[in-house]
Amino acid sequence: MTALCCWLGVSGWLASMVVAKPAVLFMGNNAEESPETARLRASIQRNRQVLDMASTLRPQPRFESAGLIAVPEQAAPGSLPGGAGAAAAAAVLPVAPASLSLVVTAGGRSTAVINGTPVRQGSRLEDGTRVLAIGNNWARVRDAAGNVSTLRVRHIGQAPDASEGSL
Repeated sequence: MTALCCWLGVSGWLASMVVAKPAVLFMGNNAEESPETARLRASIQRNRQVLDMASTLRPQPRFESAGLIAVPEQAAPGSLPGGAGAAAAAAVLPVAPASLSLVVTAGGRSTAVINGTPVRQGSRLEDGTRVLAIGNNWARVRDAAGNVSTLRVRHIGQAPDASEGSL
């Protein structure tokens, strides 16, 4: 008798759930996908598309570095044939114009990156250029000959000549 009462109670409880939520009846193959399943299915499809597109790319040949020789950016003094040191090196190798890459201001002090070297106001570069002032996106420098110029931070795609000018 107790078992019968329990069975009737559970059956009534289940019936009330079906009446309250009719979606419980569609638990077979007709059930809609959950959002997580739909995202997973879309992700798998996107991964397959990427793999298909990657398979159409040409394979790159292996790079062999056995025949490479490292050449210094600037010749050491006295290493040039017939040269007498740094003067001969400067005469043979063209000097690249100074290039301002970045200006960082922190704690009231500005640091600029010129030719890949971090510098502050008053610093001297390897070629003898002195940093006179640093602004938000510019640096004023004086080269060894005494010529003053203003370097500006170049943006991607901007021509080198368009970035230099005066303030």
